[in-house]
Amino acid sequence: MDDAMIDLSIAIVSYNTKDLLLDCLRALHAHTSGIRFDVIVVDNDSRDGTVSAVRDAYPAITIIANQDNRGFAKAVNQAVAVSRGRHVLLLNSDTLVKDQSLATMVRYLDDHPDVGAVSCKQWTGEGHLNQTCFPFPSIRDHLFYSTLFHRVAPSIQAAAAATQAVDCTQSQDVDWANGACLMVRRSLFEQLGGLDESFFMYFEDADLCRRLRQQGYRVRHLAEAAIVHLIGRSSGRNRDALQLVWEFSRIRYVEKHFSPVKRWLMKGWIAGGIGWRLAQSLGCAPEMRRRKIQSGVAVIRRLWSESLPVEQLRLDSSASHR
Repeated sequence: MDDAMIDLSIAIVSYNTKDLLLDCLRALHAHTSGIRFDVIVVDNDSRDGTVSAVRDAYPAITIIANQDNRGFAKAVNQAVAVSRGRHVLLLNSDTLVKDQSLATMVRYLDDHPDVGAVSCKQWTGEGHLNQTCFPFPSIRDHLFYSTLFHRVAPSIQAAAAATQAVDCTQSQDVDWANGACLMVRRSLFEQLGGLDESFFMYFEDADLCRRLRQQGYRVRHLAEAAIVHLIGRSSGRNRDALQLVWEFSRIRYVEKHFSPVKRWLMKGWIAGGIGWRLAQSLGCAPEMRRRKIQSGVAVIRRLWSESLPVEQLRLDSSASHR
């Protein structure tokens, strides 16, 4: 197939999500027409037969079988590097594309050269609308949404969240949209150097949109396009590991985008929140207390050291996919 004829390259990262991934691929092929697309699956060392199952069911799909857990951002960049489309779609393996949504998103990018990325509505498996578009993370957000603030002033935290909500039923420009289904111009993705691989998982989508906006491009949420997102089913069940990855990525985002004063203020607040959680863990069962202390110490170490990447930690492998 001529490279110039490919409208969209779809990058899917998977870790032990064989059944979800096969459902995702079936929906892609059943509900996408009018555009030409290729699919690149990057598997982060699954042990459930994902690679062989995809090769058997979809021999035309490109699949990259990593021998280790490289995280989300690195895996997406691997996929884009071997893809051919004019646009690139980041798509979770726990999603189901709805009728012609991808074609709608491609057309919007083609018709609006000042738009760098588009997102769509995301429904849960139970039929509820997900909140998937947000203002850029600010120091106010980090303070309000912290565990410590939740314990001290939950009503204020809830009110703050309500004021930050974006109406995902309406098409509009947004600061950033999550990477479960985010379409980006290939030329711009490459110009920006792809996803920042210092984010193992989480916040890499906010970072990408921020860099895109800094180049003068808009991020557009399209309410006329939609997917089903079976939230959390692709990221495993180890909540401690996922929370630790999230904390590391939050710290990285703060280091990259906040001023020195705000950076130090945030680090102090995060450390206080960790201290609060450690104090709360004293009443937990011994094994849970051990895990919480281990995670807390790791976050404290990361706060004051940029040389401790998350992949060096002893994490459950489920923390390789959002």
